[in-house]
Amino acid sequence: MKKILCVLLAALMLLGFCGCGNSKKEAETTTTAPAAAKAEIIFKEANYVTLINDVYNNPNNYLGKVVQIDGMYTSETYNGKTYYYVYRQGPGCCGNDGSMCGFEFTSGNGTYPDYTPQKDDPPAAHPWIKVVGTLEQYYEDQNGQQAGPFYTLSNATYEVMTTRGAEVVSL
Repeated sequence: MKKILCVLLAALMLLGFCGCGNSKKEAETTTTAPAAAKAEIIFKEANYVTLINDVYNNPNNYLGKVVQIDGMYTSETYNGKTYYYVYRQGPGCCGNDGSMCGFEFTSGNGTYPDYTPQKDDPPAAHPWIKVVGTLEQYYEDQNGQQAGPFYTLSNATYEVMTTRGAEVVSL
């Protein structure tokens, strides 16, 4: 009986300590949805470029899966349509020349971070976000030609993070 009472008391004490850290984390982020989908694939700094390359080389292994990725946020308007991105700087065609490495995303509720990129903004000016969405492939008509495939994280949620990761990643 004493053993059971001790175990129950210890469990209650642990539960009390576990709840303390969560409220601080919630205060540090801004989210677009109350609960994001559970990610099946998580991009981390150590596998970032490798996974991006694998998605483009083997898209059928990833399409329809829920992906979590974090990086800098930017947007771009092209032919009257605005595209939103989560990215880091990665290796380009000529060594590490700072190519954009990430994904387009479409917000599930139609809102995006409150930031409009300017032409000469340094990377540190771009908000750091974590995006969770379903990887989809699409094609677009560009000047009468079918272009693509393009990849987007659809129906995505995002969080604006206060802690940044590495802006530049490599293989």
